[in-house]
Amino acid sequence: MATLNLRNIRKSYGPVETIKGVDLDIADQEFVVFVGPSGCGKSTLLRMIAGLEEITSGDLMIDGKRVNDVGPADRGLAMVFQSYALYPHMTVRNNMAFALKLAGVPKEERDRKVDEAARILQLGPYLDRTPKELSGGQRQRVAIGRSIVRNPRVFLFDEPLSNLDAALRGQMRIELARLHEELAATMVYVTHDQVEAMTMADKIVVLQSGVVEQVGSPLELYHHPANLFVGGFIGSPRMNMLPGRIAHVDRTGVAVDVAGGARIVVPAESTNVAAGNPVTLGIRPEAMRPEPAGQLAGEVLLAERLGGLTLLHVTLTDGQVVVVQLEGSDSTRPHQPVRLLVDGEACHVFNEAGRALPHLERHPLAA
Repeated sequence: MATLNLRNIRKSYGPVETIKGVDLDIADQEFVVFVGPSGCGKSTLLRMIAGLEEITSGDLMIDGKRVNDVGPADRGLAMVFQSYALYPHMTVRNNMAFALKLAGVPKEERDRKVDEAARILQLGPYLDRTPKELSGGQRQRVAIGRSIVRNPRVFLFDEPLSNLDAALRGQMRIELARLHEELAATMVYVTHDQVEAMTMADKIVVLQSGVVEQVGSPLELYHHPANLFVGGFIGSPRMNMLPGRIAHVDRTGVAVDVAGGARIVVPAESTNVAAGNPVTLGIRPEAMRPEPAGQLAGEVLLAERLGGLTLLHVTLTDGQVVVVQLEGSDSTRPHQPVRLLVDGEACHVFNEAGRALPHLERHPLAA
């Protein structure tokens, strides 16, 4: 397969810059996901890698070779789009073999490659069917198979599951992860769905307005978000964000005063913050639970019973609503007064500029 290296990649449409200096290294056989809200530039960046969008400035390298001026067909990449784009009058076999036929590949070799792709994608029983006889998930697998037969150096996926229903998306996530392992392929995948990113990626690239906000493994981004945007974007349900002020700082961390006079102590570095500074306290839904001695007081607005877990929407005394994630057996009812115990060690503190204060490292022998 291949490595990808992006060096200060920029894209402008006239005076408007949409990709603003992206630096990124993608290792051989890595599954990298570009994620971010609509309009953040993730699809544009993918199309620049594919050669479908011109690079305004910067360098794109595949296996160490600069390819800015190399055409899409000669980069050794294969792209799977949101639209299946299958030929409706052709069978599955012919759809998958068509590009090879145009390239003059002998029929025996075409059949071998199609049969191997069909085995990998479990499409063997459907090779003689036309697209109208397939489900949405099967059509998407055919589109992926059309890429596999070309034996590309890198697979590019542009929101390939967006047209599928929730159950099929879950199934296809598993199949794509299995496919990545079987092919030992380098894959770059674009999605706006952070659940897809968390479940499939080796490495996630979080984008906002053409800027890379953070790069890391799914758990790195979840437990150590670099800023407010990443903290709020990664995780479902979303991180709760409470405005507050630094009460005091010491070597054990920072104390933050939030709604109703509650004080939460977080083991975070106090560099560049001082008592009285405005901050934002980030609390994951699973970092709170109802307890009589809890720091936060409020009233349950809504209880979502989801089977294995329950989500409580709680209105705090200052009117803010937070989401609390509990076990499915929790019996808390709507309109019930509640106090929430917050696990300060699992919280995050973001300074006035929105940057996260790094967590203090805990050493086993520390007092």
